[in-house]
Amino acid sequence: MSNRTGLGTKRGRMGGVDGNKINYLGCGMDLYGRQVLVILLTLALPTAWLVAEFKARPAVRRTLGILMFLWSFGIAFLIGAMRDFSANVYFTNATKDLLSASVTALNEGKTQAVVREWKQVDEAFEPTYENRAGYRKKVDRAIEGMKKP
Repeated sequence: MSNRTGLGTKRGRMGGVDGNKINYLGCGMDLYGRQVLVILLTLALPTAWLVAEFKARPAVRRTLGILMFLWSFGIAFLIGAMRDFSANVYFTNATKDLLSASVTALNEGKTQAVVREWKQVDEAFEPTYENRAGYRKKVDRAIEGMKKP
């Protein structure tokens, strides 16, 4: 089985992918179960902290407060990591499609079409940190253009 997730192989040290289950360090919980667990912890921790503020000893209140503070940093980190992962997948897939179409067109002898489309993508592309700059649309137009004689 091909492993494109970066989680290791099925028998690897870090675990692997088996269907929709992710086996990470021996934990066979499926992805949905992990998401539910994170959501429950995200809801339970501030609730426990709030209840502790009125009913628990100071040490328990402080401990839960510190845990809540650290958990919020963890959630913020995960959101940032998922955003980076999403951008990586977006650009990697588009670039792979462009390269595959280019190789196919070159093998078919459509050198001029490949050069023409790459020049158009190059001229149209304006890198920015604010958005994805319509990269996928530009790549799709180039792929369609390479299919033409």
